[in-house]
Amino acid sequence: MAGFVALFTIIGFLVVPPIMKSVLVSKLSEALHRQVRIEKIRFNPYTLHLSVKGIDLTERDGKERFFSLGELSARLSIASIYRLAPIVKELKIDRPYIRVVRNTDQSFNFSDIIAEATREKPVEKEKKARPFLFSVNNILINDGRVDFLDRVKNIEHVVKEICLGVPFISNIGDKVHVYVDPTFAANVNGDFYSFKGKTKPFEDSLESFVDIHLKDFDIPRYMPYLPVKANFVLKSAVLNVVARASFRRSRDKGPSSVVTGTVTLKDVAADDLAGKPLLRLGLCELSIAELKPFEPSLHLSKVGLAGLELMVTRSREGTLNLASLVSGEERKEKKIPPAPEKRPAEAEETGLPPIKVDEFRIDGGSVSFEDIAPGGPVKLDVTDLTVKGEGVTTIQGGESALTASLLLNKKGTVSVSGPVSINPLSANLAVTVKGIDIRAFQPYFSHKVKLAVTKGQVETKGALSVGQAGKGDLRIKYSGNALVSNFASVDKGTGDDLFKWKALSLNRIDAATSPLRVRINGISLADFYAGLAVEPDGALNLKKIVMEEGAAATPSATKPGAPALAKKTEKAPPGKETEDIAVGAITLQGGSIEFIDKSINPRFSASLEEIAGRIAGFSLGKDQNAEVDLKGKINENIPLEITGTVNPAKENLFADLKVKFTDLELSDMSPYAAKYMGYKIEKGKLSIDLKYLIAKRKLDSENRIFIDQLTLGEKVDSPDALNLPFRLAIALLKDRHGRITLDVPVSGSFDDPQFSVFRIILKIIGNLIAKAATAPFALLASLVGGGEEMSYLEFPYGSSALSPENLKKIDTLTKALYERPQLKVDIEGRVDPGKDKEALRTNLFDRKLKVQKMNVMVKKGLPVESVDDIKIEPAEYEQYLAMAYKAETFAKPRNVIGLEKGLPRTEMEKLMVTHINITDGDLRALARQRALHAKDAIVKSGRVNSDRLFLVEPKITSPEKKEKAGANRVNFSLK
Repeated sequence: MAGFVALFTIIGFLVVPPIMKSVLVSKLSEALHRQVRIEKIRFNPYTLHLSVKGIDLTERDGKERFFSLGELSARLSIASIYRLAPIVKELKIDRPYIRVVRNTDQSFNFSDIIAEATREKPVEKEKKARPFLFSVNNILINDGRVDFLDRVKNIEHVVKEICLGVPFISNIGDKVHVYVDPTFAANVNGDFYSFKGKTKPFEDSLESFVDIHLKDFDIPRYMPYLPVKANFVLKSAVLNVVARASFRRSRDKGPSSVVTGTVTLKDVAADDLAGKPLLRLGLCELSIAELKPFEPSLHLSKVGLAGLELMVTRSREGTLNLASLVSGEERKEKKIPPAPEKRPAEAEETGLPPIKVDEFRIDGGSVSFEDIAPGGPVKLDVTDLTVKGEGVTTIQGGESALTASLLLNKKGTVSVSGPVSINPLSANLAVTVKGIDIRAFQPYFSHKVKLAVTKGQVETKGALSVGQAGKGDLRIKYSGNALVSNFASVDKGTGDDLFKWKALSLNRIDAATSPLRVRINGISLADFYAGLAVEPDGALNLKKIVMEEGAAATPSATKPGAPALAKKTEKAPPGKETEDIAVGAITLQGGSIEFIDKSINPRFSASLEEIAGRIAGFSLGKDQNAEVDLKGKINENIPLEITGTVNPAKENLFADLKVKFTDLELSDMSPYAAKYMGYKIEKGKLSIDLKYLIAKRKLDSENRIFIDQLTLGEKVDSPDALNLPFRLAIALLKDRHGRITLDVPVSGSFDDPQFSVFRIILKIIGNLIAKAATAPFALLASLVGGGEEMSYLEFPYGSSALSPENLKKIDTLTKALYERPQLKVDIEGRVDPGKDKEALRTNLFDRKLKVQKMNVMVKKGLPVESVDDIKIEPAEYEQYLAMAYKAETFAKPRNVIGLEKGLPRTEMEKLMVTHINITDGDLRALARQRALHAKDAIVKSGRVNSDRLFLVEPKITSPEKKEKAGANRVNFSLK
């Protein structure tokens, strides 16, 4: 026994320490690829006390220290032997140190150690192993230190005075009910932090809690470690946390965690990258009643914001600066695994996380909003922002009470109050808006209209309702009254007054979206003015107010002479309701309209004064007629009346109106007469009685014009004057009392962008004198029948034969030419280069087969008059195809011995068609033959001599297509 004790003592005290030191240094150096040094190891075999002093690890290059440990002391329990589990009675770690370096390539100075530890190993069969049992008592880490050098951000962090105490950690059954009190304290970059709590970490319930006290945490210091790039500069922000986090795991209910406490954020100041203020926040306080991270669930008893100053900007592209505060540039290197696909049932169940806020407040906030709109920056300053919400929640069906008010641009006020629901989204708010200046919002429409608002205010009071049923469209309703007062606007280009009014009232508004529905009980416009002007270029100023989208960017997109606003009317998709807009009555009072024509010299001006009346039952989207009764005075003393009914519905446009005025002095119209007639008007009076009927977008009107004592004055040289015998026309139209009565009916479709009633009236009057010169074929049609189709003949592709329809046209034209022997006609043949060429190639292919049949018929003595009369029956097609193919002289495929190779039908057809060449000369011949056939048909009638018919050089290029006319035709031109 004495020898055993002596041997045990010698081995324990003298042998084990050097061997352990040698093995540890060797194995650790090999495993870590770093130089490891251990100053001394002591081991007491009787007390099982192990002490390791002076542990040192260098960096991989051996220049810097990576890790060091002053002393590690552990006292093992003898119970470890019979329990077959390590039981440490005491573990002390003195002066631990680690140096962490993040390199510029995002790697760390220990990345190679992690890579080695996580290297894939051969897969072994999984064996059910007994849980590893252990017990560690009285764990104490004293005076630890971590130096973190971040070479990416060029920042150094120091965590020192680290003290960690864990009295007991064990998963051995007889120890799990003992509470331990973990503690942690450290000095982080000069700030001291500590955490205390209690826990039973290895009991089945895993019951534990931790008290967190975070005071004056400087957030900007750690901003460089955001996982994404920050597009702002956080100048200051202090975080304070007083919270308790508890955790419990139940066998049947799973883990649950609850966090309670208070989080405050103060002295927040953030600027954008240009150094402009972005956010100022005096205090943000969150009182956490219950936070359950594992569910997740959040219940806040209070959220309060004080001293809020927010600067919001929107770029020209429509991006808010708040939406781009962070970017994912630094996340591009990391591959984020795709989220697992959810089953349809799971997708339906997924919704908003349950969040509840008992009270939400913003006191005295301000928001500065700048929108770089296309028409210029919009600047809105919101001050005195006060928001209060009670019972705010995302729980389905939950409803909260909201009250908010603000001052806009120091003048206008907005206040809302009422219940609001987040899930589903809904709100029923009482809205009051007063004194909102329209000019603040002018840049939103200034790039679309050439109109500048010089003054005007908007106010409204009503009820706003917002709701969403399921996943449908958001439906918005509003009911109330609105007023636009003291409004004035001018033309940007000229500075002339455009629209002004004292009050525009909209009474009892009932509007909704999805679908659009607007009901207004009444609209009244009082003391209004409208300025209409014809600019020097002849365009109406109101037409120029609305700028055409993209017109400036693509001026050549519209063909010369084409109407700029001509667009095809697109029908609404099936099932989509049309706009439903209805106004009970529109009342006008005390209005005036001033008209100035600047396109003539001297200028013409007129005015319509004392406009009054009403339009009752106005509606869009419904088949409903509105009664019109308007009155006024032209040039202060000529009465004007407009009465009737209108229906502005898009699908059923209707109007039945009467317009009447009497004794308008024509001498006032002298500027127009001098420009367009070449004469001044010495005297005369004009009375008009108009009746307009519009049904289904078609107009039928009666324009009764009465002119009394019209007398032309001196002649004026005008480049715009029409070359017409006006004096003779007036003398012919006047009766013995000097009166002229014209009844000019006008009809047409409003779908035609060229349609203009005034233009048509002038055209009808001008056609009384000059119709023959302007539309010769139309005149011919009115006399002998037919129409504009007489100006051309269409032929089948590849053919010059006259069809019965062409012969009928020629007969009509011949009659007209016979009645007018002075007329001469140019005949021009044309072809379609593509389609006529293909048709000629097809005709020539068919002719080759017919020639073979003709040869057979001639040999048999059968009568043959023309190849064109021969028909190839389907049963004999392949026979004559083979004969025609054999007769071709082009190189044909041959077999091995040099004989012509038999080919399928399609191959023979393809080879023959490929070797048929149609030249421009063939096309010219076809065009000329068409013209010759047309000329011969006219001459054969015996009514028109050939010297009145002229053949024009044929054209084989595609001409500009006419309506209903192809390129394969003959054109007639009257001379």
